[in-house]
Amino acid sequence: MNPALINVGLVGMLFTYAFGGWSELLIFLCIAMAVDYITGVAAAIRTKEKLNSEIGFWGLSRKGLILLVILIANQLDLLMNTDMIKGGAIYFYLANELISITENYSRIGFPIPNILKKMIYVLKWQSDEEEKKEKESYEKESNEKMTRKTSTEQDVTNKDIEAASEEDSKK
Repeated sequence: MNPALINVGLVGMLFTYAFGGWSELLIFLCIAMAVDYITGVAAAIRTKEKLNSEIGFWGLSRKGLILLVILIANQLDLLMNTDMIKGGAIYFYLANELISITENYSRIGFPIPNILKKMIYVLKWQSDEEEKKEKESYEKESNEKMTRKTSTEQDVTNKDIEAASEEDSKK
């Protein structure tokens, strides 16, 4: 067996587990991140800005940090038995990447078709809706926990009062 193929297979297996598979949405996010980086470099060249390795490194680091958030979101989905968190995180970052791409194209002086601008708006809206759903779900769960905790605390308080009354009556 070829060790390189084994390593590629292991990396693929690790990434598949970490991200919960390679969905079309995740693939699109990765493509958008690559296009954003490339158009950012092109915009810097076109506007005669000095190419800066530190800025380039930060751009790549930012992309890596985005993937780490997606990894965490996937693990949270697994823990909470949902499928909303990772999708919401991907939509959020995808909308931001697409907005950045349009900004880069604007700096280059390259027009963006209106249909793409509209689709970016839809993705941004969908990202906002996913965030709203997550917030509502979290608030509902928090309220349920508080209700359970309050009723448990009330039970403990009632038991304490009864026990104290019994002790007083024995004296």
